Amino acid sequence: MLRVALLVCSGLLVLTGCERVAETLAATPAENAGAAPAEPALAADKGRKFFGHEAFTVVMQQTGSDAGTVTMHYRDWGRRSAEIVKLTNTASGKATDTRAFADGAVSVTIDNTTGKVEVFENPYYKTEPSETEPKAPDQFGPSAMQEMGAEKTTETATFAGQACDYWLFLGTRKCVAPWGATLHSVMGAGDVLAERKAIEVRLGDGGPDSAFVYVPPAGTAAPVAGQ
Repeated sequence: MLRVALLVCSGLLVLTGCERVAETLAATPAENAGAAPAEPALAADKGRKFFGHEAFTVVMQQTGSDAGTVTMHYRDWGRRSAEIVKLTNTASGKATDTRAFADGAVSVTIDNTTGKVEVFENPYYKTEPSETEPKAPDQFGPSAMQEMGAEKTTETATFAGQACDYWLFLGTRKCVAPWGATLHSVMGAGDVLAERKAIEVRLGDGGPDSAFVYVPPAGTAAPVAGQ
């Protein structure tokens, strides 16, 4: 299913609230080449709730092959999101310093080290309701994990004052709060090993406005979606 495919993130994105972030990202033209026809998107993604809180921020501490912090900001029930990544590879010392934000169908990733900016638009994201398509359900926490095919365990925990339940999904162990945020994740795949733990959760705080905008340097043109 299209929605399930969009829910699945590759690499370390699986470790955070990628259930929402991945859904806003579109594949590159090369990835779309030869792909099977997609199922119709559900109507009115614009009105869906992807989390049980309208606005919140989660600060994750990451250890493993790459260490540092990942800060996730969410607004409008998860329909707008921003991710600030500051990591250092423990073997090479190479730093990763990026900011990505998504607003509905459009997502922007900025590499603060190189200045590279990438813009994508998800052609399957629906902004207007349709009388012929089913209404998109609000879905987060346990219902979202079940739809993804994750296996729930009997283990529970508390991180940054928030309770969560552990799930197993695609080799990743995740502790997901009833309202949808991932508060702890452990993933190991080949040489990639990472663990993330929530060290701060700020409910009602969707992050600064500056996290959700991109202003090109003076004398340069703004990036064009898909280029």
